[in-house]
Amino acid sequence: MPRPLRIGPIGIVGTPRPIQCSPDSLLAITGHIDNAGDLRRALVGTAERAGDDAPLVVEALKRWGSDAPARFRGTIALAFWEGRSGRLLLAGDALGLRTVFHTRIDGAVAFSTSLRALLALPGVPRDLDEAYLAAFLSDVVPEPDATVYAAIRRVPAACTVAFGRDGSASVHRYWSPDRGRRIRHRRDADYVEEARALLDQAVRRQLHGPGPVVCQLSAGFDSGAVASTAARLLAPATVHALTVAPPDGVPRFERPSVISDERAAAAAVARMHPNMVWEAVSSPTLHPLDENPLRLFLPLGMPCRNVMNIGWFAPSLDRARALGARAMLGGFLGNMTLSWDGLCGLASMARRGDWLRFWREAAALGRRRGLSTAAVLRRYGLKPLLPPRVQCWLDDRRGMPRPESERFSAIHPDFAHDTGMAGRRLSMGHDYPGDTDAMRRRWLSRVQTLPPLMGPLGELFGVELRDPTADLDLLEFCFAVPDEQYLRDGTTRWLARRVLADRLPPEVLGETRRGLQCPEFLHRMTLQRDAIVEGVEMLERSPLATRVLDVARMKRLAADWPTDAATAGLGDYRAVLDRGLHVGRFLRWIEGGNQ
Repeated sequence: MPRPLRIGPIGIVGTPRPIQCSPDSLLAITGHIDNAGDLRRALVGTAERAGDDAPLVVEALKRWGSDAPARFRGTIALAFWEGRSGRLLLAGDALGLRTVFHTRIDGAVAFSTSLRALLALPGVPRDLDEAYLAAFLSDVVPEPDATVYAAIRRVPAACTVAFGRDGSASVHRYWSPDRGRRIRHRRDADYVEEARALLDQAVRRQLHGPGPVVCQLSAGFDSGAVASTAARLLAPATVHALTVAPPDGVPRFERPSVISDERAAAAAVARMHPNMVWEAVSSPTLHPLDENPLRLFLPLGMPCRNVMNIGWFAPSLDRARALGARAMLGGFLGNMTLSWDGLCGLASMARRGDWLRFWREAAALGRRRGLSTAAVLRRYGLKPLLPPRVQCWLDDRRGMPRPESERFSAIHPDFAHDTGMAGRRLSMGHDYPGDTDAMRRRWLSRVQTLPPLMGPLGELFGVELRDPTADLDLLEFCFAVPDEQYLRDGTTRWLARRVLADRLPPEVLGETRRGLQCPEFLHRMTLQRDAIVEGVEMLERSPLATRVLDVARMKRLAADWPTDAATAGLGDYRAVLDRGLHVGRFLRWIEGGNQ
């Protein structure tokens, strides 16, 4: 059990770094400030570094109070106690990549960046928040402060939570994107130049720390943007690039729209940059994380959404650690920023009455996709302007299938009904198209409520995950760029294709397929088939699991094992069976059952 550090009336559990103390304040912080020079300039008039950044954060909090985190760039979580006012301030970063969890024990506030640390305290119940659990299984955004445990809350992303002497709590939102802002340049090239400068800045901010620079590199735009930019900024110094690939000779899932082996495209990126040392990482066997879910439950305190992908990705983190790296850079949120595809911009054009551009882009998109202009107008221009409930009704009338996240979920239909998931899905607009503003809102709310993984996985592997495409300055720019910069002449991701033309090869820039993580999923599941069958059978003996999960459906899938990896049911076997079993094992862990 963790021993809390006590200083006066404050008890801090599971602190990862030393505490910054002064006679009238106390600060605990984890993560890193990426714009310390800018903060020093604003606070003391010079950007020159003077030791640790913690005193700088204290000074910022004293001067700007609850609004100070809006000036921070980086993934951080902090707790700040002011002795004179007796106020405790908790804050996570703007995107929720790091946060602080808190609970009440006998009227006192206990907090930590670790769910596990709080659960280890006497008096903290493990009762589950069923609404959160249902949302987790349904890919629906939960309440911003919810966790899987009813007694433990999180600081919402882009917010501070302040506790007064009397124990009262107040929430303050310190950041939200300016949705009315639009950047207007006279030349298309000006958007490209500004985006390149912000991308360079975002990557440069993440190049600090000891050890070699290691980047994750797939066939996509985002990881390629990060790895190639790092290579350009550091040349002639070496940058390592790692591509996770399926083992040779193992059957893979195949579709015309996906890339099941990203090695060729990644190697082409590496050839453009002489200082990039590239290698593919693969493993024909399972990773220890695949075979023992406790290895994830213990550091995370909860199940993972894409647990198979973590086991698949894990050998690259092991390799980064073997290279001596303490961090790995990737482009995990780039689809929301630099490589936004722009399709929802058609609905925005229609909403604002830009009919000439709307018609021209719809016709061009139709030619590229082999669709009639009328079909494009209906699908991408007019349908997204309807309320999600109306879209759902129309789809049902036409016999269209429900969204994949609804069809391929392991949640028990009765549990979904009792927790109101259908209504919440429609009220939040999940899985139904909207215009640019609606889609940005939905995507941001989804990212901001995801369980924080970067900190726990970094501690588990000894390698921190960093994402320059999540840089707030880059994000704010991308949110303010006009729709026509993302979709032009029927070409999606038009901004990214131009921005990255000086650092990615044509075969990557011209790609329209998407990369698929863990395309050898059936091989990996087949290696565990006996354990999967046994695990599902054990769920039948759990009252909690049988109430929450559709165990009967999972049992049918485990019995009717596919033989063709190329056409195996991706949603059924990855989302329903594998993810459902992982959640079921977590529920049995909570009940105290053996794994």
